[in-house]
Amino acid sequence: MATNPMQRRARNSFLLGMLITTVILGIIIAGLVFMMMNLKNEQEELQAATVYMLNKDVQSGSEVSIEDLTPVKVAKNIAPANAASTATITQAETGNSNEESSQKVVAKINMKRGTIVTTDMLGLEDSQGNDVRKQEYNTIVLPMDLITGDFIDVRLILPSGQDFIVVSKKKVEIPQIAGVDSTDTICMELAEEETLAMSNAIVEAYMINGAKLYAAKYTDAGNQEASTPTYPVNGEVAKLVENDPNIVTEALNGLRSRYNREIRESYINSTISSQEGTAENEQTKMQESITNSQTSREQYLQSLSGTAIE
Repeated sequence: MATNPMQRRARNSFLLGMLITTVILGIIIAGLVFMMMNLKNEQEELQAATVYMLNKDVQSGSEVSIEDLTPVKVAKNIAPANAASTATITQAETGNSNEESSQKVVAKINMKRGTIVTTDMLGLEDSQGNDVRKQEYNTIVLPMDLITGDFIDVRLILPSGQDFIVVSKKKVEIPQIAGVDSTDTICMELAEEETLAMSNAIVEAYMINGAKLYAAKYTDAGNQEASTPTYPVNGEVAKLVENDPNIVTEALNGLRSRYNREIRESYINSTISSQEGTAENEQTKMQESITNSQTSREQYLQSLSGTAIE
């Protein structure tokens, strides 16, 4: 049935109105969706927290710096309450008005790359004095699996069984030759009084048949406190310190406390003076122990490098 022009115009106007209404509603709905998404993002932003993730593996006792951390955002409700911040490290590294010098931030535990760092995982290492120097030694019997970054005590054991701590909790650096770790040489950072104590102990380790100067490795350096040195320096070293104007007060006091005449006379000096009567097998067994330790370490390092073990 044919429709007249008036009916067609009315129908077209109705359809046009519906189309315009639909477009307007679509725009309004899209605008509302966009606003809701923005609001959700803003709420998520407010509910997010910035934490710091390690970008490399870190050993227990090793320094942690800002360069080792990468900021990441996580939901606020799952972020650790004690998450570490860059301020934790920055304040320790630069010091504050109540501190004369800065301190290093160190890891208390071994941590893998990707670990979210918390304050419980970090500790402070005492700042170094002005008399600290890097010293190299090749007279110490080393643990088979010692690597750069490990912490050790250097100890002197006498044939009679006395075992003295010469220096404590020192971070080890193993020099490389043609890309291969040295089998018998290590570097340590020592204060002046520690350097003198080491020199004293090295000389006496040579003087006493059957004595051994060796390194004992910390198993959890981040949580273990440094041992208290027990090795008493001899009177000559104590006099040297008293007469040396370059020895700082801290080193002087440290060496004074190490000079224990009773211990020296009872154990070390008496051992030196009785060397003539020392049984030869004591010297032989101790030398065997040192040789075996050196051989085991060489084999261990060869196994890591993939070279053949003869």
